[in-house]
Amino acid sequence: MGIGVLLAGFGAAPARAADMAATEAAPVEIITDDIIASDTVAGDIAAGTVVNLFSVYTDPAIPVAAVQTTFDVVPGKAVRLAVYDSEEAFLENARAKLQAPVDARGLAVLPLAGLEAGEYAFAVYLDLNGDGKLNRGKFLGRPKEPVAFSNGAKAKLRKPRFDEAKVTVEPGSVVLITLND
Repeated sequence: MGIGVLLAGFGAAPARAADMAATEAAPVEIITDDIIASDTVAGDIAAGTVVNLFSVYTDPAIPVAAVQTTFDVVPGKAVRLAVYDSEEAFLENARAKLQAPVDARGLAVLPLAGLEAGEYAFAVYLDLNGDGKLNRGKFLGRPKEPVAFSNGAKAKLRKPRFDEAKVTVEPGSVVLITLND
């Protein structure tokens, strides 16, 4: 799925009582990228509706960051997220630093309260050893812990730039960041 901003309710319409009868008669399979949910999970979503399953974490008043791992993680490990609001500040002076534990599904949800609508870049890492800092190797200072950036930005032979990692954030949106091992 990659990294990016997923807007709450994208492609979803509220279910009405009439829609529910159709849902009960035929099983519903909801597919969004690599995620599939059956009608037992979907609840009141109308048959044939494609939804963003991360929208369950939205709050209409504030944006939310959802950090998903693609590998097995011991629940309770901390995901640490830094928010940057400009090219000059990117990877140097975070506007905000947040943390949340990873749950049994490999997901950490971080409310971004106090963040006005606008363009931001996010950097996240999984603190595997719980020491509160990103551990780096001796060779070129490469991170020893999983790291990811918003908008799918990758660190190659250099750090990613703000314009590569920036996403537009607004109240009710979910910024999805995927951590790969």
